[in-house]
Amino acid sequence: MLKLKSGRDLSSGLTPHIFGLEDLARFGIDGGVSVLAFDPVQSLLAAGTDTGRVYVFGQPGVELKFDLCPGKAIIHMRIVRSQYLIIIDANNAVTVLSLEAKEVFSVFQADIPITAVESDPSLDWLFLGLDNGLTIVYDIDRGLKSPYRIGNLQMKAIPRGPVSPVMFIAMHPRSVQVLLIGYRNCAVVYSMADDNMFLVLQYEVPAGAPGGDLHPVHFQQSRLPRLTTGAWHPNGHHIVTAYEDGSIVFWDAKEGKLLQARTIDDTDVNEPRTGIFNTSDVSLQSVREPIYRIAWCCTANAEDTSLLVAGGERADMPLKGMTYMEFGPTPVVQITSYQAMGEHYAQPRRQRIYPVPVGADPVDFIMIPRSSPYYAGNMDPVAIVTVLSSGELYSIEFPSGAALPVASMFPPSLCWIQPRMSAFTIAAVRREQWVGMMYSRKKQPELLLSGGAPAPSRLRKFDIRNIIVTGHSDGTVRLWDASHGEIEDSQILDVSIADALNRGDDVRVSHISFAGQMGELSVACETGELVFYKYGLNKPASAEEIQRRISALQITDSDGRTPVILNLAARIDPKMKEGFLPVFALNPMRGPITAVKNSDIGFLAVGYQFGSLALVELRNMQLIYLEDMAGLGLIDSSAKRFPLRTTTANANQGVQLEIPTAIEFSLMVIEGDSYSSIVLSVGTNLGRLLTFRVVPANRGQHAVKFVGAAHLKSKVLSLLPIDTEYGVSAVATPNILQKLPQAVVISGAIVAVTEEEVRIIRPPKNKLNSKSFDDKVLVAGISLLRPGDTLVLVCVTTAGYIRVYSLPGLKELTSLSVQRYHDLRYAGRSIVSMNGDVLVGIGKNESALFNIWGKTFSNKTTNKNSEAATDLLYDALKRMPPRPAISTIQWMSGTKYISPADYDLLIGGPHRPKSKRQMEEERARREQRRLAATSMVHSSPGPSSSRAAASMYSGRQRPTTMYGQMTDEVNERGERLGFMSSQFSKLEDASEEYMKSISDFLDDQKRNATTAYFKNKFLG
Repeated sequence: MLKLKSGRDLSSGLTPHIFGLEDLARFGIDGGVSVLAFDPVQSLLAAGTDTGRVYVFGQPGVELKFDLCPGKAIIHMRIVRSQYLIIIDANNAVTVLSLEAKEVFSVFQADIPITAVESDPSLDWLFLGLDNGLTIVYDIDRGLKSPYRIGNLQMKAIPRGPVSPVMFIAMHPRSVQVLLIGYRNCAVVYSMADDNMFLVLQYEVPAGAPGGDLHPVHFQQSRLPRLTTGAWHPNGHHIVTAYEDGSIVFWDAKEGKLLQARTIDDTDVNEPRTGIFNTSDVSLQSVREPIYRIAWCCTANAEDTSLLVAGGERADMPLKGMTYMEFGPTPVVQITSYQAMGEHYAQPRRQRIYPVPVGADPVDFIMIPRSSPYYAGNMDPVAIVTVLSSGELYSIEFPSGAALPVASMFPPSLCWIQPRMSAFTIAAVRREQWVGMMYSRKKQPELLLSGGAPAPSRLRKFDIRNIIVTGHSDGTVRLWDASHGEIEDSQILDVSIADALNRGDDVRVSHISFAGQMGELSVACETGELVFYKYGLNKPASAEEIQRRISALQITDSDGRTPVILNLAARIDPKMKEGFLPVFALNPMRGPITAVKNSDIGFLAVGYQFGSLALVELRNMQLIYLEDMAGLGLIDSSAKRFPLRTTTANANQGVQLEIPTAIEFSLMVIEGDSYSSIVLSVGTNLGRLLTFRVVPANRGQHAVKFVGAAHLKSKVLSLLPIDTEYGVSAVATPNILQKLPQAVVISGAIVAVTEEEVRIIRPPKNKLNSKSFDDKVLVAGISLLRPGDTLVLVCVTTAGYIRVYSLPGLKELTSLSVQRYHDLRYAGRSIVSMNGDVLVGIGKNESALFNIWGKTFSNKTTNKNSEAATDLLYDALKRMPPRPAISTIQWMSGTKYISPADYDLLIGGPHRPKSKRQMEEERARREQRRLAATSMVHSSPGPSSSRAAASMYSGRQRPTTMYGQMTDEVNERGERLGFMSSQFSKLEDASEEYMKSISDFLDDQKRNATTAYFKNKFLG
């Protein structure tokens, strides 16, 4: 083993048995989200993905993942009784997951593709619409198929029509026995109690009417648009149906009268029009998007409604979104004409578009109601969570349409896809500093999710916290603590470069660097701009002071026009008391950014695609270096082996293009010096390690001097400074920098890692040791268990291993397999931290957190079963509210009411088996009776034999004790109760006959009473 100058083995005492891979946590979502389900009673959100996984989220720290349908996309989900999560995958398998037991309760495999699903939050029944037009019912609580079924009603309504699948099913919001079933050519209102199809709603656009079509060739044809979805008005009096051509049609639910046919931007589209269409009009040469989803929402008052529509826009519209129509209070149905009701739906009080991110379409959404799970989950909603065609989520407030503060209202894993993460890193921050940042934040809005309870987990007592920083495609950057299980630090800090750059497009984050000790953050976007933030207090500044700062720090390029550094003091949000304040934007126009390093000693280095390196001194915001890397140190003959690469910008000059790929600041002695310096190391795509010295210059500023270059075999991935004497990192820190004037000598080296090899180099080019890898390396870093003698090199390889090497000997100490989670497409997104944590990219939107010192930090607590403990999801104390029922007026007017017990009998039949819960309750009651009887016998005084005890109870012995007197009184009371029971039985029979006569009378008088009521009420 090679010994350095100090003679120290920095990995002494480390053997393979010291290491162990501890699986700590998962962050993000595997794949893209395909469907959502929300339960306001338990306050849980379930997300199904296109990879067959289901996630259930609750309050901070509550997150469970279920691999239920590997490889099969989840297409439908429902939460029933706040206890069962129903999952339907693309293979038509219905899986019932118990949220209480956190295990699969039952599985049902449908033989015919499932095309529609409906359920009620308070009932046990799941309605499944099939591709052949049938509707079957699954008994959720019993885990079996019900004998009840509904045939293809379109074949009865349109006998000569084609066979249609069930497009949607909607249960009446107040009458459980009434269903709205949609087919391709009609919608049917069906009464289960009467087995009667009493309404057929068929929408026909006559010739000359525009309908939802925008292409003029269709206007002269009569047509039947295909139905896509539909919904009930919250009061059940009206129905809305939507179609492929973008039409939205409102119907009276009692007579089936068409009230209004409209699109999102036109009304009365079913009425013929003449003289307004010109086939040469280019603006009409288009089609509308189908309507994917429609929700009829209401406030706490079910009569105050609005409509939310996904789809129905012109296909050539550049900006997609959802349409919100606020109708306000619904006119009283009994006294409002059909025409007036149609005008109500033709003239919303307010209408607006909720735009979604560019490049994605809204394909589904759910409302987040305050408390009630009824009215299809659309009562008094506070937010909308939209599923986009890209698999991302987009959340907005309702009804304002303002963007939700995602970081404050959702768990971190859901924040990774709102929108999708485009860059991330890990930074070390002192625990006290991070907790201070959390404490100083203003009060956050109430969390959307508050259900469940997190399982107890080990808290790792590190003074330095690993902070994950994620950048997103909309310019948002979020910071949160990766320490698993520490609920106190679950809040997320967020900033937006879109606000700093004062624009909403082209702000996709590409690189991030966070100097944790200084609270400084640098964020680069794909356009080549970088925004620098500093955490601190927002001290108010006068307009004159802001103008002075802008004038003083407006540094321009050589053309005298383009600003290289733009002061952002004027763009600080005045409402912000404390946080990450934008300081300046850097843009030297050198192409996209390839590497960023924000140091803890007041310097910022940035590498660009056109081969340039920029260095900013942050103390006075001065650009002290901006040069091309081409030609640096290429005087010796070894430079001839590098190929000549050019960009479009410099192709005519034939300049060699060398791009910075890794940057690091360190404090160490450069070879040949007797003192320590600020060393800037830059690795390039051509396999060179360039060394710069940052030295003091005039007027308190610094200058950059090139020192030399070392050569490696391929592109440099990582530069890792180490102190070869004390066995710690040599990355530049403020406390060590303060000691440099005291002539502190730091014997350091740079561990330079490429895909093929690792070299330990004393700057600028003295090679101390090297090693070639057996398989290619994707990411590397150094970790230590304790300072001095446990420093190791950790590499994540293309073969799916975390390999650990000693320093400086580079001997392989162990190889930890992560092949189970390995995906080469995303593993390059991994990061190694100093405390042994390795964040491995395992999916497009997911990472896994491991620790290589797993055996040392074993998860042991006083509870022997705590290792298997998982988060709790179900709270039995949270009760389901009663389901809304029909009003007295509706009942008097002839609407039937069916109790839940009768409804269960109707669907389940008389031979419905008992549920597991019922059988367990019966067993518990029997056990209680047995224990009570046993206790009575053992506690009875008197003779010890059972015969004597029996004779005492039978009255053969009449003890004169107080106990005997009590027994006599109890027996006498029982005889009296028996007599009363007999009398009540007779009274019940008489009452039954009496109530039957009253029921017959009411049936004859209901309509007369209803007419009289409305005359007195509304006509005086």
